[in-house]
Amino acid sequence: MITANSYDWNTTVYTEGLHTIHAQVTDSEGLTDSESIEVLVDNVESTTKPFSGTFKVMTYNIEESGFNPDWKHVVWEENPDILILEETGTFDDNGNSTLDAIVNQFNAYFVNESPYVGYCAQWIYYYTSGEAILSRFPVVSFNQIPIVPLDDDSDYDVTHDFIEAIVDINGTNVHIFGAHLKAMSGSTNEWRREREMEGIINYMDNLGDVPIMYLSDQNSFSPDDTGNLAPHGDLGYGPMTMMLYPDDPIYGTFSSTVHNFTDVFRTLNPTDPGYSFGHQSPSYLSRIDYIIVNSFFVDKLLNSTCGDTLSADTGSDHYSVDVFIQWNTTSIPASASSKSATFTEATPDRSDPANTRLVEDTDPYLWRPVKNILETHVSWVKHGAKDLQGFKWIFPLQRHT
Repeated sequence: MITANSYDWNTTVYTEGLHTIHAQVTDSEGLTDSESIEVLVDNVESTTKPFSGTFKVMTYNIEESGFNPDWKHVVWEENPDILILEETGTFDDNGNSTLDAIVNQFNAYFVNESPYVGYCAQWIYYYTSGEAILSRFPVVSFNQIPIVPLDDDSDYDVTHDFIEAIVDINGTNVHIFGAHLKAMSGSTNEWRREREMEGIINYMDNLGDVPIMYLSDQNSFSPDDTGNLAPHGDLGYGPMTMMLYPDDPIYGTFSSTVHNFTDVFRTLNPTDPGYSFGHQSPSYLSRIDYIIVNSFFVDKLLNSTCGDTLSADTGSDHYSVDVFIQWNTTSIPASASSKSATFTEATPDRSDPANTRLVEDTDPYLWRPVKNILETHVSWVKHGAKDLQGFKWIFPLQRHT
C-alpha cells in the first residue's frame, strides 16, 4: 500500500495486459471513499497493421449500457474493424472512463490487430440512449448531432442524439453515422422516427457527395421486408422508405436528393429474414437494425450476417449486423444531383435533466448514489511510468462536458 497523493508506477516490471488500480482517500474528519479503475499495461510499441484491402463494419445495440457482459463476447467473436454501438448509456461517466476501459479491454484481447480508438456520445441520462464508435482506422473528427434540420427549415430535437465520425479508411474520409431512432409503437412515436430520419437525411445532403455509412437501430421496418420476410409488430415503414425509395408517393418527398442509399443486409441476403430483434421475445421478431451505405460502397459489399455468433442469443436483446467491404480503391463515383441547402448547427438546452426530449416511454433514469464520488485521474504515457494523481471531490449527478 502506498500512502500518498501521487505515485510513479514503473509498468515495465509488470506483465502486459489489464491491471486494477485502487485508490482510497480520507479527509480530516475521517471520512473515506475509494475508487478502482482498470488500466492496460502496454510496454511494447504498438504497430498498425498494413491495410489488407478488406475490412469489417458492425452495428450492435448492446441493451442498457451493456449490463450483460456477454455483449463483449459477441464483439470478440465478430472482431469488427469499425464498430457502432447503441444504448451506450453510462459510457461517458467520469470523463469517459467506462468507454476507455472497454477500449483497453478489447485492445488487450485483440493483440494481433491494430488497436481501437473510441468515442461516445456525451450528456447521456438514460441507459437506453447514447452511441459510440470503436475504430481501428484513424478518426479524423467526431461530432454529436442533437438537432437536425427539417424540410420546412425548422429544427427538430431528436430523441437520441446521432453521432458522426469521419474515419480515414486507407486515405479516404468516410462519414460514419450511429443512430437510434425513437422506440415503441404508436402513431406519435412513428411520427417522431420519421422526423428524425427526415432530418438526418437533410444533414447528410448538406455534406455533399461524400462516402457515407449509416449504422442504426431504426426501431422501424424496411419496405423490402414483406411476405416471408415480414416482421412482427407495428413499428411502421416510414423512415426506411424515405431512405430507400425516393419515388414512393408518400415518403419519397423526404428522400435524399444527393445520395442513393443501399440496405446492405437485404441486398446481400434477399431471402433471409435477418431478424435482429425478438430472439428473446418471439412475438416481436423483426429486422430493425441496419447498415446503410451510399453509392461509394455498392460495388464493394462482400458479405453480411446477423446474429451468427455463439454468444448472440445472450449478448443483448438485439443481434449485431455486420458487413465485409472490399476497399482496394479510393475512386469517387460520378456525382449525384444535389440541392442547394444550408444548415446551422444548433445546441439544445441540456441544463435540465427533466428535459422532455429525454423522456423515453420505458427508459430508467440513470440512478446516481447520493454521496460524493471520488474522481481519479490517470495521466498516460506510451511506455513506462504512469501517474495516479489529482484526487478531487465532485458533486452527485455532475456531468462532465
